[in-house]
Amino acid sequence: MKVKISGPQGLNKVLTLGPDDTLEQLVENSGSSLPVIGVRFGYPPQKVECTEETLQASVDSLGVSSGEKITLITEEFPEAKIDDGLDVKLPVTATRIVLPEGQQRVLEVHQVPDDNSCLFHAISYCNYKDISISPQLRSLVSEQVLADPVTYSDAVLDRPNHEYAKWILKKESWGGGIEIAIISKKLGIAIYVLDIDAQQFEKFNEDQFDPFIVIMFNGVHYDAIELDDGKTVFDKRDLFYTELILTGALEIARQMKKTGHSFNTRKDNIICNVCQKTLVGEREVAKHAESTGHVDFGQA
Repeated sequence: MKVKISGPQGLNKVLTLGPDDTLEQLVENSGSSLPVIGVRFGYPPQKVECTEETLQASVDSLGVSSGEKITLITEEFPEAKIDDGLDVKLPVTATRIVLPEGQQRVLEVHQVPDDNSCLFHAISYCNYKDISISPQLRSLVSEQVLADPVTYSDAVLDRPNHEYAKWILKKESWGGGIEIAIISKKLGIAIYVLDIDAQQFEKFNEDQFDPFIVIMFNGVHYDAIELDDGKTVFDKRDLFYTELILTGALEIARQMKKTGHSFNTRKDNIICNVCQKTLVGEREVAKHAESTGHVDFGQA
């Protein structure tokens, strides 16, 4: 069987595996420069951690099939911790900041599954540390759209109000600005969306709420931003601390754009990995996913 492997630092390759090849062989042949602690594959995505038992299991027995897209889950800081005071090279998805009290921390991207619910996953992770809440956030949006057909008119939604309310409940439906604004108000928290390609923030309801979260958008996918101690909710009343977080997030966005981690939603081509059709921008991708059920996309 042939499988497509993707991972950190631009890793992207195709492996040919035999029916009895193990997960350990897959990991060893992946070419990852970082220790692999697990893999994610399938739809809906399932995660398999690398343990003594799973490493010796055949990939076939784990449910991997030919043509599968496998994402490597890696340990980003394998050799030393920041507290050791060593000059550890960080991935492009992380940067160091120095807190007011002099403590050095790492601000980093927390990746969520790329299963068309990434927006809901990113918000759910930041607010609850639990992406299983994502379906509830979809329901919250659907209920609000139905409850306010004036604000969320057919013209605003680009489809009948009741159809949109049903559509957003589907796990293959992408979320965007409408969903972010609704969830922000319902959770009582501002949401700062950092567009990697544009290198700028779009701040939802910052005038209404002091607590805020930061999520990254690369044009087709959302991820969460957190400190290495797990902190994901910040307070804009602490001006210096807020400046550190936003400046650090912008530095990560700069690094990611420089290394090709962003898409221009108006210009970049996106390929459907299922039928190989080339699409332009997020809107075409969303319509294609809705009409075909295809959910595996990549940069063309």
